[in-house]
Amino acid sequence: MIDDEALAGMSDGERRALALRLARFDEAGAAPERRRRRFVLVAAVGSLVLVPWIGFLAVTLPHRYVAVHWTLAWVGFDTALLLALAATSFLAWRGRPLMVVPALVAATLLVCDAWFDTTTANRSDRGVSALSALLLELPMAVLLVVAALLVLRRRMR
Repeated sequence: MIDDEALAGMSDGERRALALRLARFDEAGAAPERRRRRFVLVAAVGSLVLVPWIGFLAVTLPHRYVAVHWTLAWVGFDTALLLALAATSFLAWRGRPLMVVPALVAATLLVCDAWFDTTTANRSDRGVSALSALLLELPMAVLLVVAALLVLRRRMR
């Protein structure tokens, strides 16, 4: 730590050089804060833009729609879920804290899977969809989130 006596013993050039170094140090520390603020602004604007978009969709979307690539959509979705679960289990097996990322992705996909399964099911499939959501997808999503939080808590200590 530089005290007043040490500062008084410096030449004008040394004090000026120190001041420039301190200013650069402050600027470097401010950069992450600027990035954080920019990120918060983008996320907030994105949230606000979604409000009228959701209202527009609620009013204009048809109640029924025939999907052109229904099989591709579900197989692709379940493949993404498979990859997220496989990455989670592999990274957890290796003891890698990075498992938090695919675990949260998999949890999100499981909740989406439960949502779309139950909301798009016809009368004959509603029971199976609801049971699948309540007994498999949502509990697995909760398990993955809890595991991710435990890993994060352990890493924070």
